[in-house]
Amino acid sequence: MGKIFGTNGFRGVFGQELNLDIVYNLTLSVGTFFSGKEILVGCDTRNTSEIVSKVVFSALSDAGVSFYYSSIAPTPAHQYAVKFYGLDGGIVVTASHNPPEYNGIKLLGKNGDELPHSLEDIIEEIHFSKRFKLSELKTRCKGTLNAIEPYINAILHQVDASEISKRKYKVAVDAACGTASLCATKLLSELNVTGFYVNCQPDGYFPSRQPEPLRENLIEFSKFTEKVKADFSVAFDGDADRSIFIDNKGRVVWGDKSGAILSKHSIKKLGKCYVVTGVSASLLVERVVKDLGCEVIWTKVGSVIITEKINELVSKGYKAIGLEENGGFFYTPHQPTRDGCMSLALMLEALAYENKSLAELHDELPKLYMLKSKVEAKNVEREDVIKRLSEIYSGFRQDKIDGVRIWLNENEWFLVRPSGTEPIIRIFAESNSEERAKEILNKVIEEVKKLLAK
Repeated sequence: MGKIFGTNGFRGVFGQELNLDIVYNLTLSVGTFFSGKEILVGCDTRNTSEIVSKVVFSALSDAGVSFYYSSIAPTPAHQYAVKFYGLDGGIVVTASHNPPEYNGIKLLGKNGDELPHSLEDIIEEIHFSKRFKLSELKTRCKGTLNAIEPYINAILHQVDASEISKRKYKVAVDAACGTASLCATKLLSELNVTGFYVNCQPDGYFPSRQPEPLRENLIEFSKFTEKVKADFSVAFDGDADRSIFIDNKGRVVWGDKSGAILSKHSIKKLGKCYVVTGVSASLLVERVVKDLGCEVIWTKVGSVIITEKINELVSKGYKAIGLEENGGFFYTPHQPTRDGCMSLALMLEALAYENKSLAELHDELPKLYMLKSKVEAKNVEREDVIKRLSEIYSGFRQDKIDGVRIWLNENEWFLVRPSGTEPIIRIFAESNSEERAKEILNKVIEEVKKLLAK
């Protein structure tokens, strides 16, 4: 059987891997899976999202599935809307952080969580075997639902809004012309926070910067943070489920560091709980969490997998939150999915409760430095490349939860894994010295390129 879903839904270049025939047939498969149920359809700001959504409507109608439309909103807002309106699942037309030529489809389950891979496998089987269930009774969209208002209200109820409000914080926001444009401004206004807004007008071409908030995309924004004397800044990805923070000194606080800060704050609020994270996260997360008497659970990379593990733990009576090194934070009392605006509100609350700046909270973290890069790997067996690299380092301790993480010593490691959303190999390296981390990263990049050339 073929494979259509990756780490996080189905994505591809519009008109190539993702064309309208594939969208229609895949949605027929989704409609067959959700037969007799009511679902939500929403999208992001991409220019192709409207036409893709219309094809999704057509296929759901042919499958006889009842559906509502939540229009353009952050993915976490669509997720919350599924739960809030009591629906059975959802389809979000989004390619998240991918470049503007991409689009995709993300599937949601009954409580708004991303559909587990095991259920995606069922939909793939329907798709490739063409076991579509067509209905003689064509359905129509049952109406539009407001995803943004209940989502913002839910976030406000999860934090101490009055404590944040009286601090009169100043925060700079870069929405990358994505869906955070529609929510971050409203959230900060409700919290009495002065906002300095950059790229906060929806534009599917993402003309200001790529929708992935990488360090190299945030250089000018870091300077802007210092210029306006913001307490901190936040940069979102295209569908606003991830957020990268910049402290008041203009330093990018990468996702595992901000995640460690938010984990400390959440543990103080919630009490003892597990912290679930992918193997690409820094060791500093484990060190911070252990100091608070809690435990980290390492998983494969991917928000779907982290959410599944959180839900498994919660079903057994445990408390659990999660994080990703790319800026995703999973605050389970709100919803067990990554959520950029929820992270923004929590960060404001953390600063207020600790009465410290983000720079101070950042400097309190263990001194470890993690860097990451990627190497294009089109039309090659990426798993074979990773296997050969593993053989080169056969004398070192290795974890094979996802790709291969190779330990050079107790403080230094590198991870090489295939991306689940793009034809690339992702490479991570960490050390207690930034220069040493660069050295490890560059060496591994060269080794991977040599293996790709063979």
